Amino acid sequence: MAKKRRKKTKKKTSKGFRITAFFICCVAVLGAFFYWLHHVSGPRSTAYEEIFPKSSELKTRISNIDNAVYESLYSEGIDEKDIYFSDIATVNSGGYEWDFTELTVRVQDRKTALRLVDAITNELLALKPDVEAYREAASDSDELVFNVFSLDLYTHRIRFSYTGTWKQPYKDLPKIAIVIDDFGDDYGLATSFMDIGFPITMSILPSSTHAKKIAEKAVENGFEVILHLPMEPKNYPDVYPGPDALLTSMDEKEILGLIDKNLEKIPGVYGINNHMGSCFTEQEDKMTYVLKELKKRDLFYLDSRTTSNSVGFRLAGEIGVPTAERDVFLDNDQSYKAVKYQMDRLIGIARYSGEAIGIGHPHDVTLEILREYAGVLKTDYNMVPVSQLVKQQ
Repeated sequence: MAKKRRKKTKKKTSKGFRITAFFICCVAVLGAFFYWLHHVSGPRSTAYEEIFPKSSELKTRISNIDNAVYESLYSEGIDEKDIYFSDIATVNSGGYEWDFTELTVRVQDRKTALRLVDAITNELLALKPDVEAYREAASDSDELVFNVFSLDLYTHRIRFSYTGTWKQPYKDLPKIAIVIDDFGDDYGLATSFMDIGFPITMSILPSSTHAKKIAEKAVENGFEVILHLPMEPKNYPDVYPGPDALLTSMDEKEILGLIDKNLEKIPGVYGINNHMGSCFTEQEDKMTYVLKELKKRDLFYLDSRTTSNSVGFRLAGEIGVPTAERDVFLDNDQSYKAVKYQMDRLIGIARYSGEAIGIGHPHDVTLEILREYAGVLKTDYNMVPVSQLVKQQ
């Protein structure tokens, strides 16, 4: 009996070992799969935009400043047609990246300007100590200048002009081009954007699920299509730009091969703009490969300006590629109020300079705002595909 008992124990031990080994193998396989999914294939849903952790606090503060400034102006009865965005520049300093904004507000007289400065100052008091602001003595006696800082960084300049002599530098209606990036994964949402009632430029991710189908639908309905070409961000690989992205580690042959591969996926392409690319678009040698290839193919380049140090726009001009650059991102902050302010900003730039380019994304809130603004955009502005605003330098 003892001998039989030992055999049972041995058999049971062997069976237990096999079960344990099988379990370990399963865990190992699953672990390898998830490692591949994250580090090799990337996430199933590509991120819309790059992430700058250090800048997030500053951008929140700037959003609060925008809210205080705009609400003050509107509550004091200033018509939006008297608010001009005379400068928006992406700035990189101290590890922060933000859009510096200059507004020019047309007012009747100095008394009105002082009243508006007081109103904005009172709104900004609620944001202290995060925000500092002061009025400077302008060289031109017919305007007041109000400066705003956060984290000791210069974020806003507001000029109150009461000369009454400023004239718009254009004769016809100001032109606005709106580009919607990242189309490809939601066919229904893409068709909803086509139904807004004015031309938009549809920028399509090449490896997205419905890329070809959406491009064909867009071309069929008379919409301009461009390739949203994935490029390496500074925080790669933690933020994944998508399959077949251009990386700084690649040589010219690899880069040109991927451009060809991505273009083959999107029919009817007029040009490209970069998806992410804050690292890649700073590299002059890599961008030269890209832009020379675009010139050969007679395609334009729209610089999405995901970094203030992008060389894309300048190089395109030097190489002879028709080019333009983004003025405003409409929906990096996807709250309703933030997207509305960005639309006002885009319109204000167009009113000041005669043209403006905004880039948005296929979000429900973006679609909602564009529908709300459709009436005024079609009446007071010339809505055009972005190809009409690219320039031969």
